[in-house]
Amino acid sequence: MDEGMAWSRVSHLHCTLEPATSLYPFGVEGGDKEYVRRMVDFNSPLFKPEIGFPFGKSLRDALYFTDNGQIIFPPTDNYVPSNPNPPPWGFTGRESLPMVAAFWDDADFSKGVGTTWYQEYSTLSSTQNPVVQDVEAKIEKYLKIPYVAKWTLKVTWEKAPAYPSRRDDTQTSTYQAVLTTDGNRSFALLLYQDGGMRWDYTKLAAANVLIGFSSGNGYAQNNKLTQKPPAVKYRPDQYSNVRGLWIYRLDSRSRVNYRLQCLAWLDTEPAPATWNSQLPPCPCSRPQAELDPRYHWSRGDSSVRMLRTASPSPAGAGVRCLYQGGSLLEGWQERTWNRELEAFDWCCRRVGKPLFCARFAEKRPRVGCEGYVPPTPAGAFGDPHITTLDGLTYTFNGLGDFVLLQASDAQTSFVLHGRTAQTGMAQATNFVAFAAQYISNTTTTVEWTLGSQDDIQVLLNNETILFSYSQDLGDEVYYSPGVLLVNASSVTAVFDGTVAVSVSATSGMLSVVCSLPDWYRNSTRGLLGVWDHDPADDFQMPNGTSIPVNSSEEEIYSYGMTCNLFTQPLDSPALTFTPFFLSRLRQENESRYQLAASQCHGSKECIYDSLSTGNLALGLATQNLAADFQQRRTALNAFPPVITGDTSITTFRTEKVRRQYHALGVGARFIPHLSPELNISENGTLIWEPRGIAPFTMNLEAVGSNNVSALLQLHFTLCRCSRSQECDYSNTVTLRESSLQVLAACRCESGYSGPICQNPPEPCSQGCFPGVGCDPFSGCGPCPPGLTGDGQHCCGSACGYHSCPEGYCSNGGHCHLHPITCTPTCTCPPAFTDQRCQVAGGDFQPLPSTGGSLCLAWGETQTQTSPWSWDARATIVAFPQQISLGESVGVPHCPHCPHNPVCPRDWFTLLGEVGGQPPSLGQAWRSIKGCCCKAEPMCFPSPVTVDELRDYFPCSLNGYKGYQLHYVGTIGFICISPCKMGYCQHGGQCQHLPQGPTCSCLPFSIYSPAGSQCEWLAISLAAFLGILLGALALLCLLFAIAWGCWAGGRLGVREKY
Repeated sequence: MDEGMAWSRVSHLHCTLEPATSLYPFGVEGGDKEYVRRMVDFNSPLFKPEIGFPFGKSLRDALYFTDNGQIIFPPTDNYVPSNPNPPPWGFTGRESLPMVAAFWDDADFSKGVGTTWYQEYSTLSSTQNPVVQDVEAKIEKYLKIPYVAKWTLKVTWEKAPAYPSRRDDTQTSTYQAVLTTDGNRSFALLLYQDGGMRWDYTKLAAANVLIGFSSGNGYAQNNKLTQKPPAVKYRPDQYSNVRGLWIYRLDSRSRVNYRLQCLAWLDTEPAPATWNSQLPPCPCSRPQAELDPRYHWSRGDSSVRMLRTASPSPAGAGVRCLYQGGSLLEGWQERTWNRELEAFDWCCRRVGKPLFCARFAEKRPRVGCEGYVPPTPAGAFGDPHITTLDGLTYTFNGLGDFVLLQASDAQTSFVLHGRTAQTGMAQATNFVAFAAQYISNTTTTVEWTLGSQDDIQVLLNNETILFSYSQDLGDEVYYSPGVLLVNASSVTAVFDGTVAVSVSATSGMLSVVCSLPDWYRNSTRGLLGVWDHDPADDFQMPNGTSIPVNSSEEEIYSYGMTCNLFTQPLDSPALTFTPFFLSRLRQENESRYQLAASQCHGSKECIYDSLSTGNLALGLATQNLAADFQQRRTALNAFPPVITGDTSITTFRTEKVRRQYHALGVGARFIPHLSPELNISENGTLIWEPRGIAPFTMNLEAVGSNNVSALLQLHFTLCRCSRSQECDYSNTVTLRESSLQVLAACRCESGYSGPICQNPPEPCSQGCFPGVGCDPFSGCGPCPPGLTGDGQHCCGSACGYHSCPEGYCSNGGHCHLHPITCTPTCTCPPAFTDQRCQVAGGDFQPLPSTGGSLCLAWGETQTQTSPWSWDARATIVAFPQQISLGESVGVPHCPHCPHNPVCPRDWFTLLGEVGGQPPSLGQAWRSIKGCCCKAEPMCFPSPVTVDELRDYFPCSLNGYKGYQLHYVGTIGFICISPCKMGYCQHGGQCQHLPQGPTCSCLPFSIYSPAGSQCEWLAISLAAFLGILLGALALLCLLFAIAWGCWAGGRLGVREKY
């Protein structure tokens, strides 16, 4: 996008007579927060828009502003430099720090002049704020782009003084930057106070002010003003199409912002308590879910099987359950019964940040299978063979209309009727129609009737329905409030998500399976029995009496007829019909009975249907239906083991983690897993020893003696920070939808930076004044001739003949004069903590005794940030010397080398994390000291340990004694003062002087510490005397009170007598 498209071009570079654009209200009256530090450079806190901020091709997570007119988008939360010196050539688009430059130049708030204000506007659901509305209006007016902001940041630099400032400075600048985004597009509005840009550019050391932006990935714009003379570019309030206003579009590519979609969805969702009552848990296994008619298959990705409640709750909600293999993986509640997969995909998969999925779980609570009660099926099939709710099986061949089931509770009732017809010419019957009625707030009636082609005709409330295909359920469905009808291999009606009736047609017969919720127990009657887990009373007649379960076929037939509705006319054949019983069929032809028994493998249902109809195929079909029904009951009641233990596992770098899990259930055992970094034993012991950040997915699996398995979803979080105290486990990123999460940021200490705090304090990160070089150890060099300062901040000197006293800064410190007061000031190496570089105590990295440095291993790509840092995964040490590989060196330059030597190419590896004693360590080291190579490392021929290297890394600091060598992660060897490790006890103050750490013991309470480390405690004499005198005074007071009481008593006695 060119500058013209962004409406930031300069159509004419002269002051216009049009009214200037006003700044937005700021300060206290604008509701802003003030942020200022009275120092030469400072940064604001980090801003983290939840939806991210599109900038160039990237979606940035965080940003901050500086005192120098910049808004910077850091690569990590812990790398927040503030470079006061803009590049004279402007932005190239490849800057390491993406930024928007509102008015980038060296400012100085240290003298009490000026301040900064900011306000953040989150408008996901509405844009009622007048500032945001005006920002939207300006973008629509000038860029002709319809725009609704979702997040906006307003920053105001009020009366910002140029460096160096004075307490009475009036030549200041006031300006604003407004950054705004709708989640997909982003803009910057730069506003400059009319007449408020008053820096005296004639007194600036480098008049390089920069306005524009750089995304860091190839997209940048430099305001045309910045190529003009200082008289123009330092007065942006007087130029632009609309005076004092510049607008830039900051995004360079279209994208789908899943954070925005997730958050917008979350913002509109009510609390679960308003809709999630009466929702069931998930079935504990996939077979249970697929056999439970209250749940139905739903679309999902190929790696999991997804089922959800087949019918919504009274509030329109449901439950969705995911299964991997045959095991429950996870489940959650849904407010909208069939339209929520997208939200789950946005929040829990696309964003890649566990925090968003946790927010989703707040709106959609997770559910397991705790409390799941499988349905209890009852059914009738063939020449009716009936299985009651309590599991009693019998045959009843009545002809007519019968009550199969009648149930009720305080709020609802359910009735299931069935109609039989004679099976051909046989003296047997089969079902040809069913009718179910469910009464709750409304009355719903469903009828199933057998068609001539083994099809089923369905009526809902006496009306024919038309099924339509559901992409989500994968079947033909019809939904009406209170009932869901699914037309698959059977036609199933689910009433209020609780009562289910499935009817199928085979061989000219209807079969039915009915499932009831648990609250109907002890309240049922009909041919499907009395549901009380006791089959003995299933043959209960309307008068309350029962016949034994071992009654004859004739007695059972008589019982069944008591459930007849007698809806037939008086002359109906049904009133005189008498079936053939199995006992009669056997008596008539024993050999035929034995043949049928052999062909039916002893199944009485199969034998009866074969003999009564003369159709073996019909009998075998009945046998299959009976077997399937029993398998259904068995599978519904087969539960997996219950796994207990931590689901979240965290570790630091390569530390080994051990967790113990338990599986509760008959014959339960864990499925072992073996890999180089993760092992799970059969008894549930998990050992994780990370060796990298390659994504992996791992679920703990346990299987019971019934071959039903359970899964426990595990989440592994790895902290790769350099020190364990830097780990921030609340901010993680999931790697490619796997089980592994890594920290999004580390809380770096002591000036370290980088994604894992691997970069030591870098003096050059803040940038130097133009033309000033930077040493990676000592920082910026001296200011250019004629200027004074510390090399980072330079200005014209008013100090005249003043100069730094010789030797003012010790131990390699750089001295410069303060440009205003002309007092000498030191810039000290990192190890020194006082103003004149005399008191040590800070950390520093040692140089090897050979003068070499560390290099990366072959194939490593980690950025090299220090001459003495290394990668802890390989810890390959390289020792470059004076010249490049292959160059010959004369004896005068390197007396230890032979005449005209050529440096060798072989590597000697120091693997600091692998044990082993090399046989020629000393010789190899001497060869390194004696060779004059550069760039190519010379390494030891076999692995050595870190401890064996300590002698080669002396903690020598200009003669300062007492520093101790430590090895820290990816940083490498580091020298740490005992002062930082509790050298002084009992609150003593520690200073690291040339002779070593020295303690100043300070008295506290009644104690007076003493000793070289304040290790002895003695009671202070003054405190002791004070306590003694106080005790004596208290005794005297008590004695006086007692004496007064005694004397008063005697006086009272005398007066009495």
